[in-house]
Amino acid sequence: MCAKPRFRRLRRVSGDISRRGLLGGLLGNAVRREVDYDGVTQRIRAGWDACAPHEPLMRAIEPIAAVVAEAAEAGPGVRVLDVGAGTGNVALACTAAGAAVDACDLSPRMVMAGIERTGEAVRWSQGDAAMLPYDDGAFDAVVSAFGAAMAPRARRTAGELARVLRPGGRLALAAWAPTTLPGALDPLRAEVDPLPEGVRLPSDWGRSEIAHERLSPHFDALEMRLHTALLRFDSPLDCWQALVRPLRLMGPRRGALRARFDALLEEQNGAPPAVELAARYLLVLGVRAE
Repeated sequence: MCAKPRFRRLRRVSGDISRRGLLGGLLGNAVRREVDYDGVTQRIRAGWDACAPHEPLMRAIEPIAAVVAEAAEAGPGVRVLDVGAGTGNVALACTAAGAAVDACDLSPRMVMAGIERTGEAVRWSQGDAAMLPYDDGAFDAVVSAFGAAMAPRARRTAGELARVLRPGGRLALAAWAPTTLPGALDPLRAEVDPLPEGVRLPSDWGRSEIAHERLSPHFDALEMRLHTALLRFDSPLDCWQALVRPLRLMGPRRGALRARFDALLEEQNGAPPAVELAARYLLVLGVRAE
């Protein structure tokens, strides 16, 4: 569960301070709360660490990996970092192109699954996208297919993606657009299980204006490409379980989300036995500023 927001500590003051100024400072500090980023991060990690299998989702989005790897210009002699790598879809696509690849994920369980899947072809680490465990300028390209977008500290994550790139290095980041499933699940989830105040939806990264605002302080030549991927599931139930497992919703909140999900799925997909979602995602490309 998310930790309760904490009040900021009041700093000891000295010197000639007016009563009005002191009272204003005290009141301002009393009402200003810290954003509970850590609680959200812990919940995300717990969702992906859960024992329930995530393979149906990983396989459904796997074709997107080749698109991201090509956009990053992965190839021989290129050092690539895959952030929020899951079980290694994009990492493997980059190694197939001849790149030397490191991968990291917030979830220890996903890291272990990635190691089992990729073997020695990829070097794995456990780490937060907002605090990457790598040196400055260590990579020629940084890629992320939906993983980095989940990190609640969006601006810090943008800075970290830039920090570990060498000047002139290339970024390729994919995020679900909020107009179709899976991205459209974010606002539905927020209705029944709101995020802490100050934390934005992951699908905000799928809005070109927001992605540009977050990345423009660090990257030049930003380019936004809207793509569509066909995500296939055996049934509406399989689709629901694959998309909602990481959220760890229980009881009434899960039931309320299911009703909204079913209505949106029928609107997007009709009601055939199998599900084929035309899922839109934004692919953001940029070059690390010199």
